[in-house]
Amino acid sequence: MYKAKGFTLIELMITLAILGVILGLAAPAMSDFVVRQRVDSQAKELMLTLAFARSEAVKQGQDIAILPATNSATGWTNGWCAGPVANMTNCQDDDRLRTFSAVKTVDISSSFLQSGAGVVLFFKRDGTCPNCSSSESLRITSTKLKANDNGARCIAITRTGRATLKNVNRDEAC
Repeated sequence: MYKAKGFTLIELMITLAILGVILGLAAPAMSDFVVRQRVDSQAKELMLTLAFARSEAVKQGQDIAILPATNSATGWTNGWCAGPVANMTNCQDDDRLRTFSAVKTVDISSSFLQSGAGVVLFFKRDGTCPNCSSSESLRITSTKLKANDNGARCIAITRTGRATLKNVNRDEAC
C-alpha cells in the first residue's frame, strides 16, 4: 500500500502560527533599527560633506562653503550644498559643487546658518574653519528615536577643520 508523504494541515498551521509570533516580536525592533540607521546615514553623509568641502578648499585654493538648503532653523533638514564662498548665496546657485538630500524623518539642527553678512560654515583655502568653535555643532536626530538609546549624533568641527562625530541621546544637547 502507498503511504502519502508531506505535511498535514495541522502541522502547517502550527508552523505558520509560530512564524507569526516571531515576526510580531521582531517588527518593533526592526523599526527602531531602521530609524537609527537613517540618523546614522545622515550623520555620515554630513561628515563626508565636511571632508569634501575641506579637501576642495585646499585643492582649489579658495574658500568653500556648506549651506543649508533653506535659510531657516530647519534648513539643514531640507538638505544642503557645497560650493565656492565667492559665488554662493544659496543652494540654487549654478556654481555649487554638490547638493545633498536629507531624509524626511531625520531632523538636523545647527547654529551654522547663512547669515545676512555671509556664510557661517566654510573652509578656507588652508583647510581651516575660522567660524567653527566648540559651541557650534550639527545635531542629527529623529523624533522616532527612543529617548535613551544613544541613537542621535552630534558633529563638532574644530577651528583647524577637523570634524568629530559622537553619539548622544535623543534629547541630549551636543
